Amino acid sequence: MTHPFVDQPSGSRVLVVARFDMVRLAADLRTDGRHPDLVKAVERAASAGSTRDDLRTALVSLDRILEMQAETGDDGAVAVARGDGVVAGALFTQAVILYARATATGSDRPKLLGEAKLSAEERAVHDEAIALRSGCIAHFGRGEDLTDGPMFREAVLFNLLLVDGAPKKQVSVFSTRAHHKVAFAARLAPLIERRLKEIADRIDRLFEAVDVELERAGREDADLRESMGRYEFDVDAFAGSAEGAAALRLQLASGTAIDMDYVVRVPKPAG
Repeated sequence: MTHPFVDQPSGSRVLVVARFDMVRLAADLRTDGRHPDLVKAVERAASAGSTRDDLRTALVSLDRILEMQAETGDDGAVAVARGDGVVAGALFTQAVILYARATATGSDRPKLLGEAKLSAEERAVHDEAIALRSGCIAHFGRGEDLTDGPMFREAVLFNLLLVDGAPKKQVSVFSTRAHHKVAFAARLAPLIERRLKEIADRIDRLFEAVDVELERAGREDADLRESMGRYEFDVDAFAGSAEGAAALRLQLASGTAIDMDYVVRVPKPAG
């Protein structure tokens, strides 16, 4: 059986290499109200890829926090004076937000991970992560009811002083943050590994669904077959930077494309 997008004349073997940007195609099909099953399959496959990327980045962030904790010595304190506390806090915030986004946040991305298969212990960690995101990170909250204690403490101090024998009153505010909650990071990391396995168990089936629906649509729709050339994958437009495009081309040439992050340089202000 021939594929509608591969030219295979009878009695010959032809190898055709083509890369189509299915996200762009699905967006146009959705606008036109055509091939909804193909659109759904592409959107779920894209969701699987971006969800996996969120979870992977969250796990790397938590691993780095734990590495920083191990580097501090026996007391285990993250040294704020060196800025390590700020870095750990940023990593922790990123990990919690990305985990919540991958598992619980409603958005344009289809949700692929539910909580039904989680154990009671895993569900407790999941719920705490969502509570952290909603009550302490995305919005201000002290988080007094968290397992590892509050994220934020503050004190308004009313000081009665004697200055050169004369009474003086002074009001000041003191606050402390625990954005690098290492104990929770250690509990959240195994849960993220578990959710990554869930995605891995489903992702091949989601990708296969794209192929099945594309083949079906192509056989039924001559206009779709004729228009596919408009959806050739544009490496430069996708990568967003010259360095990223060069790295992606090397991957594609080798036949093994993997997830890839890139940084876009910000020009220095004039003067």
